[in-house]
Amino acid sequence: MSSAIIFDNYKTWLDEQKLPKGQKKALLAGLDLFAKQGFNGTSTAQIAEKAEISQATIFKYFKTKQDLLMGILKPVFINLFPVFRDSFIDELRQFTDLEDMVRFFVYNRYQFVRDNEDAILILITELLTNRDIRDLFFGVINEPGKSVIENVRENLNKTGQLRPELDFPAVMRIMIGQIFIYFVQHRFIGNSDETRDLNLIVEQIIRAIKK
Repeated sequence: MSSAIIFDNYKTWLDEQKLPKGQKKALLAGLDLFAKQGFNGTSTAQIAEKAEISQATIFKYFKTKQDLLMGILKPVFINLFPVFRDSFIDELRQFTDLEDMVRFFVYNRYQFVRDNEDAILILITELLTNRDIRDLFFGVINEPGKSVIENVRENLNKTGQLRPELDFPAVMRIMIGQIFIYFVQHRFIGNSDETRDLNLIVEQIIRAIKK
């Protein structure tokens, strides 16, 4: 999988599945509208209109709008996220210096979030409210032997450059918090120099965690 764009890859995956035409249309229309309008801002009537099918066709395959959303998100977690996860872990392991690792982490994860803004916003919303989605998400990122958290912890510790008074959760709050805050700022305010800002974020994180 060469692209790290979640919904583009989902569309490619869906195109290869042997599903009824009406079901595929409902999934694609739901994907597009959920991304643009949000889950709560999208009705099944709007999905049916965009898909050029009846609401009865939607409910033939999905009992509720929530089931339709799960029909989109489950394949993402089961089939796509593991590929993104493993690629990130493999690249992270190439770095041995803390500054190089932080720079990679900031630029790589921010680019992934920027490329997948709509998907990330849907996922964040569902993670806060949907236990099934939370279970799927944490199952993928914490899979034994492939845990993102454990791999980041292991590789950061191997540098021997972390401040000893910081525990790992504190380090992750600093690193992820900076990226997430900047993503939200850029999404809703915009008009900033990303390269300059990301370099500043890297410098701030390094000053905060390096001994």
